[in-house]
Amino acid sequence: MKYLAQFLKEEKKMIFLIILAAGMQVYGTLMVPYFVAEMINVGIAQKNVHSIVLIGLEMLAAAGFTALISLWGSYLCADLAARTGKHLRERIFEKAQMLSVNDFNYFGTASMITRSTGDITVIQEAMIMAAQMILPTPLILVAAVVMTAAASPTLLYIPLAAMLLFLLVAYLLFRKARPISAIIQKRVDAVNQVVRESILGIRVIRAFDNTEYERQRADDAFSEYADNMIRLNRTYALFNPVVWVVMGIAMAAVVWVGGFLVLQQTIQVGSIVAISEYTVIMLVFLMMSAMVLEMIPRVAACLERIREVLDTVPGIADLAVTYGQLDTGNTQKIEFQNVSFSYKGAEEPVLEALSFKCEQGKTTAIIGGTGSGKSTIAALMLRLYDVQDGRILLEGKDIRGITQHDLREHIGYVPQKAFLFSGTITDNLLMGNKNATLKELRRAARIAQADSFISSLEQGYDSLVAQGGTNFSGGQKQRLCIARALVKKSPVYLFDDSFSALDYKTDAALRNALKHEMRDAAVVIIAQRISTILDADQIIVLDAGKIAGIGRHDELIENCGVYKEIAYSQLMEKEINRT
Repeated sequence: MKYLAQFLKEEKKMIFLIILAAGMQVYGTLMVPYFVAEMINVGIAQKNVHSIVLIGLEMLAAAGFTALISLWGSYLCADLAARTGKHLRERIFEKAQMLSVNDFNYFGTASMITRSTGDITVIQEAMIMAAQMILPTPLILVAAVVMTAAASPTLLYIPLAAMLLFLLVAYLLFRKARPISAIIQKRVDAVNQVVRESILGIRVIRAFDNTEYERQRADDAFSEYADNMIRLNRTYALFNPVVWVVMGIAMAAVVWVGGFLVLQQTIQVGSIVAISEYTVIMLVFLMMSAMVLEMIPRVAACLERIREVLDTVPGIADLAVTYGQLDTGNTQKIEFQNVSFSYKGAEEPVLEALSFKCEQGKTTAIIGGTGSGKSTIAALMLRLYDVQDGRILLEGKDIRGITQHDLREHIGYVPQKAFLFSGTITDNLLMGNKNATLKELRRAARIAQADSFISSLEQGYDSLVAQGGTNFSGGQKQRLCIARALVKKSPVYLFDDSFSALDYKTDAALRNALKHEMRDAAVVIIAQRISTILDADQIIVLDAGKIAGIGRHDELIENCGVYKEIAYSQLMEKEINRT
């Protein structure tokens, strides 16, 4: 709620205009019953046709004025709601970029999508309805009570009693509905997660003929959501009948008591009609307010979920005082000094006492079995996680003392899972360096062995890329991701098993191009295939999170049993001897 309040404080002018429009709308609405009373008391009772016509025109003018003001108020409310949605989504997006991997995993992708879309949409809808239906209600109540008291103090107690009864019923219903609304938003998260997985994993589902299981899982999620919505709707279903009963009783009481007062000649017939209209208007606005207030428990849950994200303190944050400019002349680009790391909740460390250096102009390869910690090293270099022991240096400086922006500006990273964004090939390559020229893009693509297939496309570098790059093969996506990283011109290039989808010929050509074109950078290659790292200047062999050996290929074949075992499992004996 505090983030919404902070934004609304900045929109004081807009809020003032909305309140002004609401006040003018209330004035126009209440003038219609006043003119009705005047027409009956002055025009009809005295058979004055001129007065009837004149008052009728005034009534028409009041109705037209109210309609125009209502349109203006609706526009203002919609504009404020749109600004609110934009503000909250920007805040969540900015926060999501700051959250660590652990923080993001805590919320989950499906929940973050729901919070930044559905939850904010609920808040926007509630804002529009509240400004149009709740905001005028207090003004209507006060003005209607004053005008009723002016017409007949005796009849004032009837609408007041009806109003108090209405508020009591509304309070009891909302008190019961609040916990159900909080559960519903969690069920929305579950539905989004199931739908998202069923769409993204459609190929796997069909390959394993798992359609029936997924259908049952989706049905369970939908049923849980539907059951809670039915519970909520059943609670609110009592509301409308109660309102109409209260309204009917109030109207009957006004006419009944008013009839006695007319017989006693203490009030005119027109005033009874006006008081009846005021009572109806009060109850109608209360009913509309209550319809909006039905959303309040859900809106409160949405605001709480947004606050939960925005109040999260990132697990990884920049220090108040950082190193500033890095020493680009330092040839030791990356250095691990006795680094140990374990994931949250893990019993054993993933990496233990790692020490090695990645030097400028040299290629460092990291290889090991599944689960040995290879990709964790890449995550630590990018400071997606912080080490528990030891330290990691970039150009001689501890990366924890470097801003995350500067750190990642110095590392060109190619992820294990190739991912492209919707747009064009040029758009994706420019993510590495938005100021790069077409010549620089082509150079990076040539090194990545991507220029030939890009040029063969009808629109070349302007060819469209589908979301996730689904219109390209796995090897093409990897080469485009490699080219994107090379456009960055970083002192360190980190390839996290980024050659796995390439054929051996393309793999060899790419490694040869990297060796000749990236002489001023340190290249780190994390790989599964030994053929990818045969020519590396330094190969680090991991086994269960520890370094089992460091050296060149021929040295490790002789001295490292783990490496020798991997080599014999992948290469023929004559290839091993030849290398």
